[in-house]
Parts: sequence; structure tokens; C-alpha cells
Amino acid sequence: MNKAPCFRSTVFLGACLWTFVIVADNAVPGSVPGGYAPAELGTEVKAAAAFAVGEQARHEAVPLKLVNISSADKQIVAGTNYRLVLTVDRGDLTRQAKVLVFRDLKSRYSLKSWEWL
Repeated sequence: MNKAPCFRSTVFLGACLWTFVIVADNAVPGSVPGGYAPAELGTEVKAAAAFAVGEQARHEAVPLKLVNISSADKQIVAGTNYRLVLTVDRGDLTRQAKVLVFRDLKSRYSLKSWEWL
């Protein structure tokens, strides 16, 4: 039995696989499976930001108003984590906050962290 054609097929398939891996790796720069990726400022991100501001206002017992979403990343887990940098009016003061909001599979939100910058 001649093993040369089988060996050539194995080498060819291996080369194709490596080509696919290299192309796929370059297709989504900076993205790591299971990691954070940039999120579009659509309705999902806006809802997460509004929830975070509302929860923090309740926690601090002061009125807060969302001014701007400076950056947004999301991580898909058993639900979605939203990592946001928000600009917030706090009475006579405008500040930025770095927040983490989790949305579970039933679309319930929870504020995991809030850090004033």
C-alpha cells in the first residue's frame, strides 16, 4: 500500500487548517474568545447604562442623570456583562464613572460595580 498520497493529503489538510486559523485570528483584532469586545451604543447598552445610573442614584440617595456613554464593551457569558464608562450629572457636579452591569438570560439587570473616576 502506498502511503505517499495519504501523507500528502494530511500535509495539505494541515496547511489549510493553519491558513484558516491565521485568517480567523486576524478577522477580529483584539477579540479573545470569552473576553470583552467593543459594543455598539445601541438599545442594549443604553438600557444597561440607564439601569446603572438609576441603581446608583438609589444607592447614594441622590439624583443622578446620564449625560453620555464614553465607552462600552460587552462580554457574553451566561448572560451579558457590560463594562461602561459613563458621564453623569450629580447635582452641580459632572463626573465619570466606570461601571459593570450584568444582564442575565431573563433580561434582568444587576449593578456589579460602580467606581467614580
